[in-house]
Amino acid sequence: MKRRTNIILIVICITFFSAFRLADSIIENLGLQHQYAQRIILNNIIGRQYHSPVDINEEGISNAESIDGQTRAFTIPRARMLQTIIEGDKNAATNELCQYIKEYVHSEKFLRDYETARKSATPTDEPTPMDPALYEQMKQSVKQQEAEIAKLKGNKQIPAAALKKAEEAVADQKKMLAQGNDPTPNKTYWLKTYPENPAVLIKTRLEEYVKLVSTVDFNAALTVNGRRKTFTNPVYEKKSLKWKAVYRAGKDVNTTASAFAKEWIQQGIKLGSVQSIPTDETNRKPANASKTESSSAQPASTTSSQQEETKKSDPVKEGFKSMKEKAKKIWN
Repeated sequence: MKRRTNIILIVICITFFSAFRLADSIIENLGLQHQYAQRIILNNIIGRQYHSPVDINEEGISNAESIDGQTRAFTIPRARMLQTIIEGDKNAATNELCQYIKEYVHSEKFLRDYETARKSATPTDEPTPMDPALYEQMKQSVKQQEAEIAKLKGNKQIPAAALKKAEEAVADQKKMLAQGNDPTPNKTYWLKTYPENPAVLIKTRLEEYVKLVSTVDFNAALTVNGRRKTFTNPVYEKKSLKWKAVYRAGKDVNTTASAFAKEWIQQGIKLGSVQSIPTDETNRKPANASKTESSSAQPASTTSSQQEETKKSDPVKEGFKSMKEKAKKIWN
């Protein structure tokens, strides 16, 4: 019986460490460092590549559809070994990478990283409130412009591009009005960008990706002009950077990734459920570490007591527990 138990334990250990190395290997195979990869994952989920204080409402001043606006929200890591991965089993690599992302997002480290970014982005100032008279004047102006645009839409001599620009101008003014009616617009934007419970944000990003994949024409033709490739269909050429990134990855990869994302959504976001994930320090343990640990070892009973005391008084873990409970409410 004892021998059988030992065999079972060995099998469990082998399975665990095999899975751990599987997730670990994809980042190394891509030629990336864990810290860099995890930072990109975190930033893309938040939709902000730098976490400086939100003292300007970026939502109101930047065009999300512009190249600058898109790169502020989303970036693709530079993977020097990507070509090697592409030449191999792409679907297996995609599954590994998806699993790595999921494990990081479900880890306690992600919660720490997210909380650090959230605190760094906390607003330290708010804009001067808009003058009430100016606010009312702008409000009336927007109404007049909307009425004029509605009339112009019936005039076939007005170019569609001109109408679009006019509508965009009105939309920008509406954003300004919304901010002018908010005494703390920076805080409002911060709470929207960095919600207290990141599970909401993660679920939103997964749903956005699944929806985006369904709109991509993977058979779209390209026109080659020297080293430059453009979509033959001008409508596709105006698509977002994310849309084009999905197209470049190909149908097979995105079929695998979107299936993974759908299953993840169904399972729910389980914040803090993964206690240990690969890091750049995983295999960098000092040679004298075991000697140091041995010389400073405490009796088993004392160590257990200290660990128990630490668990009781660790405010970080208490914070994680609170986040986990909030996440559960979203999925139940």
